[in-house]
Amino acid sequence: MGAGKALLIFAAYLISQAVAGAVALVGFTVLTGRDVLASSDLSQMDPVLFLVAGAAGFVLGGPVVVALARALERGPTWREALAPLGLVKAPPKVIAGAALLGVAIALFLGFGLELIFPSPENVEGPLIQAAAEPGWQRILFVVLAVVLAPVFEEFLFRGVMYTGMARSWGKWPAGIVVTLMFGLLHFADIAGYWPALVMITLVGLALLIVRIKTRSLLPAMVTHATYNLVQVVVLYTLT
Repeated sequence: MGAGKALLIFAAYLISQAVAGAVALVGFTVLTGRDVLASSDLSQMDPVLFLVAGAAGFVLGGPVVVALARALERGPTWREALAPLGLVKAPPKVIAGAALLGVAIALFLGFGLELIFPSPENVEGPLIQAAAEPGWQRILFVVLAVVLAPVFEEFLFRGVMYTGMARSWGKWPAGIVVTLMFGLLHFADIAGYWPALVMITLVGLALLIVRIKTRSLLPAMVTHATYNLVQVVVLYTLT
């Protein structure tokens, strides 16, 4: 699998996310009676729309990426086929270090960026707005941020995309493109606060370095998960 097939998987991921999100929203509207699609203006839509659609997109899009990668990578078993993409074991001490790294990055970038570029009050992305509501939204947001996103985004970006592009273009061009794509895919989360885009891009770069240095996606997944976990804890305790 080279760059072309990696981009094909990325396109399939986006399409499956869109389809799953649309189906979930229709079902959510029917079951709850909340007309989340009442407005065509994204800024006026119920924030829960983005949370439900995002979770549904990961639930369908993630397995689609894994299945397509298995189909396009050679190997008699799933383990042998996906190992070249970085889905291999890592030593416990490496996993522990990756977890601590995620916490350190979140604290350093999060509080450091806030000190240098204070964010305007009441500027929050739709996911954060939905997650701030009590009840099931919080549970869904935690699962989305700490479990689904770290696993499937790492497999897609630092696994499929990076490996495929590196085979075709070399490691440096692949790393640059993947990191930029990772940042741009989270553009909706910055809510007009542009330093957040820089922060997300730097996080993507750090995750790529972890994946390259350890030759495994598992430490990158753990770093991503603990980074997001700190964000969740800060959201629910300091705001």
